[in-house]
Amino acid sequence: LGGPAVMFTVTPFRNGLTLGATSSASAVELYRQVFAGGLAKGWTGGSFTARAACPQFLCLGPAYHFYASFSGVGGGVLLTSLTETLIVYGAETCNAQMAKNQKSPGSIPSVHPSWKPYGPGFGIHVFRNVIATAGLRMLCTPCRNVIEGITGKSNSMTTLAGDFTGNVFAACFSAPVHQLYGYTVTTPELRNLPAAEQREKMVSFLKEQYLDTSNGRTRLSSLVPRDLFMRSMYVAVAYTMYSTVERTLVACWPK
Repeated sequence: LGGPAVMFTVTPFRNGLTLGATSSASAVELYRQVFAGGLAKGWTGGSFTARAACPQFLCLGPAYHFYASFSGVGGGVLLTSLTETLIVYGAETCNAQMAKNQKSPGSIPSVHPSWKPYGPGFGIHVFRNVIATAGLRMLCTPCRNVIEGITGKSNSMTTLAGDFTGNVFAACFSAPVHQLYGYTVTTPELRNLPAAEQREKMVSFLKEQYLDTSNGRTRLSSLVPRDLFMRSMYVAVAYTMYSTVERTLVACWPK
């Protein structure tokens, strides 16, 4: 139950990120658009990701430990991320396109089936998951150790803070990749272009999204902090909730 509850809870954060992939609006405005049709509309498409979340979280937990047992931490992260994409790609893509249609009805006439585990942006989705899973499995413990060293304490709060900090780092690193995935699956005209033109469009999207050139100078755009914040609100919250549930279940499991 932990996985579905967590992923359904963070649906508004995920939908806000999706809208941000094709909009320069502020985070506040994007969240306002998510809830424009009423409170319940914020969870548009959430049922699909909630259903996929049970096997998804089994993948992040037991499957990761199984993969890591014979391939090491790095191999475990890679294999877990690929398996996770095969599980949730269809649901997340369906969710993203439904969120897009809620804002702009008819933008995507044929919504991706939630059961179909592949499609545009599949490789981008895997790469995004590699970064996020690395945060959960490789960054949280070092962050917790630093926090314990600074505070001189080791308790549930320092563990929670370490988990959240590690997941925030991973969320920030994966933010551009996630937004590229969101752009890919909510821009249906991309699929009709040759591969070379698709790559050009994707590169142009990243440049327009994150770079601002004026007076001969190029600097990071104002969308960078927006996307880092919104990605953190989604991923860091979801993965920290998951790691807390996992740790609690392990602690309470009969010895």
